[in-house]
Amino acid sequence: MKNLIIPSLVILSLGFPTFGQKTRDFTGKSRGDFFGGARDYREITKNGLQISFGPNFTLVKGKDTRYEGTDASTNRPIADVIDPAGSVGAFINVGMAHYRLKPSRILESIGKKNPDGFIAKRIKSNLWHRFDWGLGFDYIGGKEKTTHELYNPFNELTGAEESRSSFYNGYLTARFTADRFRKIGDDWHLETGLGFNANYNILSAEKAGYAPSSIAPQKFQKDFMIQMHTHVGFNYRVKKGDYLTFGFYMPILGLYEMNKLKPTIQWHSSNYYPAHLQVKWIHHFTKKQKGCNTPGTEEDRKKNQEYLQNN
Repeated sequence: MKNLIIPSLVILSLGFPTFGQKTRDFTGKSRGDFFGGARDYREITKNGLQISFGPNFTLVKGKDTRYEGTDASTNRPIADVIDPAGSVGAFINVGMAHYRLKPSRILESIGKKNPDGFIAKRIKSNLWHRFDWGLGFDYIGGKEKTTHELYNPFNELTGAEESRSSFYNGYLTARFTADRFRKIGDDWHLETGLGFNANYNILSAEKAGYAPSSIAPQKFQKDFMIQMHTHVGFNYRVKKGDYLTFGFYMPILGLYEMNKLKPTIQWHSSNYYPAHLQVKWIHHFTKKQKGCNTPGTEEDRKKNQEYLQNN
């Protein structure tokens, strides 16, 4: 899975041209194409509230993994066949979004020195256009079936027993993601990004075997884990200062426990990759007005004050 995800991420996050300085549209200071339509004179900040939620699903690999051995009591061949399956869960994440509007002096300098290079044409003046983070809850599960096979001394199958189990773990989560944008249509942008998530298991399923006499190795993920994830989504402008993103994010590297860098949840004898389908709402804060809403000039202000005093 990593062999497919990582090259795709590199192509998505760095290979696409982006809309560069039009990220200023998010502040309301520069209208451009992003704020087309009815005029809105509010000034909004580059910071906002973000709420992410949606379903998750555990992807699996290594279906029908076979483990062979010898029964200690009968000295006859035995085997276990492990068949995992994914389960549907859900998550929610609440936090903040921050847009980077200031161009990077380093990237601008590199671009000016080499205007036909990769930085000038692809990366431009910002490596990332938005950072968003949040705290939340993630409910992740999976299923597993073990088929225990019995053989006679001639290695002929004499019987088989099936055992099944399922689990759900509830994690407190902290997430940080950095995204780039590429304009793909009126009010639509493609988002691609990288980030990190830390999960702590507060509602753990039972860490115990379920298949009698199983010879398959079992391992249960530690309660705390840190992963690196990738994010891809389609951002839609609802109105000035309000945006919806429809996309997904999923881990690509396991940092703790490392599990040989596998970004999985290990439970019983299988590995589960939690993919998240995501709906993200971002609402920018409106800048507070400085002073009173009185007529523009000092003379107008005085006339207005006199009028109010005489009425």
